[in-house]
Formats: sequence, structure tokens, C-alpha cells
Amino acid sequence: MNMIKAQNDQDQKLLEGLLRSDRMSVEAIYTLALPSVVRWVRENNGSEADARDIFQEALIALFRKVEQGEFNLTCTLKSFIRIMCRNLWLSRLRNKQNQASPLEDIEPAVLDADLEKKLERSEREQLFFKHFDGLGEQCRKIMQWFFDKVSLREIAERLDTSENYIKKRKFNCKEKLIKTIQADPLFNELNTNS
Repeated sequence: MNMIKAQNDQDQKLLEGLLRSDRMSVEAIYTLALPSVVRWVRENNGSEADARDIFQEALIALFRKVEQGEFNLTCTLKSFIRIMCRNLWLSRLRNKQNQASPLEDIEPAVLDADLEKKLERSEREQLFFKHFDGLGEQCRKIMQWFFDKVSLREIAERLDTSENYIKKRKFNCKEKLIKTIQADPLFNELNTNS
């Protein structure tokens, strides 16, 4: 027997409908998530046709996951599908850059094989950026510059302050970020699932 768990009743019904191949549920999933996927793919060097193709691929992968048995949705269905589509599209873009062959030659199974790992990584990234975006503007700037490997001295110059202040500020920003992430219920779910 299939165990499907979603965060809300609507997502639960849609997933159960998808499992039964219920046409109305599938259409409702398209209505729920396709517009934001189309918008995102268009903003990232793709067309509406690309977005629809990726969406269909994600829906098939989702159907397979639900069909396999236990499926626990730790975010909204819309977010889950958007994450899947984003990862599939980024994989296609990477493959397109790394290979001279057309996109049609890419094995869909290769994308599905590590889809769960990609989704988990993407959920972790989403959690990180949710709390990163919640930091104050100066914290975000300092942290981003550190991620971009900008030197202490250059950051201090950009903010017209001392290196010691930047070092202390970075430490405090990082601590705040870690605390807010660890306080998020999704953090525990992700750690429990891994």
C-alpha cells in the first residue's frame, strides 16, 4: 500500500489523484505550478516549450516517486515541483554547455537517478536562502562577499571600516544565520531524512 504524506489536504488529494492518474488532479497540478515554472525557465534562457517539457518530465518523476511507496512531502507540492523543474532545467543547461550533442540525446534516466539527492540539496539551499534573505542588508553583503572570496581588507574598504570589525561582524552574522536555520522545523526534517 502506498503511503503518501503531504503538508496540507489539497496537496495530499492532488498526490493521491496523480497516483490514480486522475485527469482533474493532473490538470490541477498544472494550474498550481506550471505558470511559475514557465516564468522561471524563461528568466533562465529557456522558452515556454522548454518549461512545459521540463514540467512534464518532473511530473513523470514525481509520479514514479509516489508510485514507489512511501512518499513524504516536506514542503508544498508547488515548491517541490518548482525545485524539481529548476534542477532539471539547470542540469539541461549544464549538459548543453558541456556537450556538443543536442538536448534530445540526454538520457532522462540520468536526470532521475540522482533526483532525490538534488531535491534534498535544493531543499537545503532553499532553507539556507530563506534565512540568508532574512539577515540584515549589511550582513547579507558581508556574507556574500565572503562567499565570493573577497578579502577582509577589500570588504573593510568597501564598507569604510576596519578589518577587525568585518571579522567580528561576519562571525556574528554567521552565528545568527546558523541559529535561525537550526530553529526552522524544516532543518530537523532534513536532518532526520538524511
